[in-house]
Amino acid sequence: MSLLKGPAFRRLAYAAGAVAVAGLASAAYQEASEARDRERFSPPGQMVDLGGRLLHVLEVGTGSPTVVIVPAIGGNVLDLLAFQRELARDMRVCVYDRAGFGWSDPPPPGRRTFGDMASELRQGLAGAGIDPPYLLVGHSIGGIIARRFAVEYPGDVAGMVLIDSSHEDQSRRLRAEGWWRRGGARTRWYALRRRLRILGLRRLIVRAGYGQLNAEIARDIPPELAAAARAVNLTARHRRAVVHELLLIARSRGQPSSLGNLPLIVLTAAGRDPTWMEMQAELASLSENGTHIVASQGGHYLQRDNATLVTSVIRDHYALVRSA
Repeated sequence: MSLLKGPAFRRLAYAAGAVAVAGLASAAYQEASEARDRERFSPPGQMVDLGGRLLHVLEVGTGSPTVVIVPAIGGNVLDLLAFQRELARDMRVCVYDRAGFGWSDPPPPGRRTFGDMASELRQGLAGAGIDPPYLLVGHSIGGIIARRFAVEYPGDVAGMVLIDSSHEDQSRRLRAEGWWRRGGARTRWYALRRRLRILGLRRLIVRAGYGQLNAEIARDIPPELAAAARAVNLTARHRRAVVHELLLIARSRGQPSSLGNLPLIVLTAAGRDPTWMEMQAELASLSENGTHIVASQGGHYLQRDNATLVTSVIRDHYALVRSA
């Protein structure tokens, strides 16, 4: 009993109290900052009502079919703005913020599926007045969503380009082949790290000019949109959405569905390991009209690292689909 009254206990109590106060202060700062940012930064696109939740959709350019870009985990319209603008020089291009990212509202409670995400995208396109046919461009996990969209709504899809796309069974297979650093266990660990971030503290660090986020924004975002990019990447809903999607891909199992004879291009980043390359080849074989292209340079974000290749492939595929 004396231990509960000694110096060690008092130091522990003081430390716990300090942590609690810091946590409350961080939460209050985060909430106030988010409220201020919502007033400062308007969405560049239109907000589409999905039965009480809003989805942010941005379209640029003219033409048919409409190119619809489906982003990676954590991606938003600002990340893809330069890519979208380049493509929109000769086609109509749409990009959107998936639920929880950018300006879009959080998803409904409960576990989500790739089918849910495909359905929301279709509702968002319809609500924005963007009618089919679509040429879907899916990056990373966006590739799974694009394929699910094509399976569920085949009449809406004229063609598809996958950019270093995720595979439905990647977590299990990377783990089974010994690539544990990129299997489901690593994905879950990364999700836990994101979940434990103290957002108010991180916001202060970013505001002071430090942190990886500032470097990424300086590299990818036009200077006039840098402040808005920091704002949308530092929200609590962004963190939750990243965690939920990481856990979704970690749980995912099974083989992707056939795409019939859909015109399909699978673009794969350079220097990938054999298991990843095997899965990429499988994705190309999902269509009788599929082609697999391996980049000579560029990493997972090929649309940034090798933009000339990616835009050229999409333009050629767009011309092919239009002539069909």
